[in-house]
Amino acid sequence: MEEIKAAKQRLKFYRDQLELDYQLEIRALEEAESRVLKRIESFDAKKKETADANGRSDATKDELLEINAGGNIIFARRSVLTQIEGSRLGAIFSGRWDNRLQRDNKGRIFLDVNATCFQAIVDYLNDRNISP
Repeated sequence: MEEIKAAKQRLKFYRDQLELDYQLEIRALEEAESRVLKRIESFDAKKKETADANGRSDATKDELLEINAGGNIIFARRSVLTQIEGSRLGAIFSGRWDNRLQRDNKGRIFLDVNATCFQAIVDYLNDRNISP
């Protein structure tokens, strides 16, 4: 009987120790999560600050852009050009850099590119955008 009582006490001790370790780990994870969320918040603030300084934070996806691509005028919705996240076009036309983009004498975005190739890219993105 004494052995059973001693075994129960050891089990209780180890269970309590595991519970304490678990609570400490949870606390550490919550603190790490808090630090990550603060870093994300700081990053988002810097991103907005950069957008405000170099572009337009109020740029909408439905905005129709007029682009002078190698002398040809191309119209495209911002949402079409930015649909592939992480792409160069997505970054250029996100709105964050609108004030830094080169413009022609009529205020259109100017890209020194092959007009035929750029039109083919825009056509592909349009098709991709409307395909199910």
